[in-house]
Amino acid sequence: MRGSRIALIIPAALLVAAVRPAVAQQPNGEDVFRENCKQCHGINGVPPKREKDKYAKLRTLGDSGFVSRLSTDSIVKIVTKGIDQNMKSFSEKLTPPEITAVAAYIKELAEKKKAS
Repeated sequence: MRGSRIALIIPAALLVAAVRPAVAQQPNGEDVFRENCKQCHGINGVPPKREKDKYAKLRTLGDSGFVSRLSTDSIVKIVTKGIDQNMKSFSEKLTPPEITAVAAYIKELAEKKKAS
């Protein structure tokens, strides 16, 4: 009886170990932002002067509440498709979960800027 119990436990443990890596950890939106967005949008959502001079339409992520009025889905669409020549699409560089995570982080940044 004891041998058959062990025989059942070992395959079950192996199955759990094999499945666990398949469950992907959610990307951290702040990390994705810092790696892919801060160059233009600044570390805290405030673009550096050189980028503002280069791209006249580049906004601080809380200016006039523009970004804070957008839904997270709208931000996902912008990150995915880009905006004319001013912002390229990130659909080839980021995975859909990374885009969703960074959109949520951008929304959070915009809300903080609006509140301050």
